[in-house]
Amino acid sequence: MNKLQHHPSSFNHFFFRQLIIIAFIGCFSILSATAQNKIQLVGHWQLQKVSFKNMVTDDSENNKEQLLNIFKAALYEQLTDEQQSILEDLEIINSEAKLLFDKYYLTSLEFKPNSAFYNTSIDSEKSLSGEYLLDKKKLLMEWETADNNIFKIIKTTSNELVLKDTKLKIIFYYTKTKI
Repeated sequence: MNKLQHHPSSFNHFFFRQLIIIAFIGCFSILSATAQNKIQLVGHWQLQKVSFKNMVTDDSENNKEQLLNIFKAALYEQLTDEQQSILEDLEIINSEAKLLFDKYYLTSLEFKPNSAFYNTSIDSEKSLSGEYLLDKKKLLMEWETADNNIFKIIKTTSNELVLKDTKLKIIFYYTKTKI
């Protein structure tokens, strides 16, 4: 009888130890995956092209107007039917599209290991910085201007990064540079 009384408690002790080991391995796997994802992101990334719905343009001096039109279309789609007919709202869309254009046109992103990023423009006065956080397949960015963006990471490889703005549905295609 005494043997039967000890058996359930030793089983519970064994089960508890196994559960702790499994939990530790699970946490380590999650941390390891996040660290690997972050390490892949660290470095210089040059914006190559931008797309929204069926509109696509590369980020070049020849396509300034097309890039601006992509930003306008994405912002316009955020308006309600009533807002789309109000001239003042359309003027606001044009100014916001210009701000997006200034933020992304001919830029490169540099992600640092300390969770800082630098958005470098060909116009040094328009370069920005901020902090980023990786959350599974999302990239949260807070700019020095206090603007926030949430991007879904569509693809990340050693030389390609594809981000989708979760609010505007604009897709940004970056390639890693050797800088």
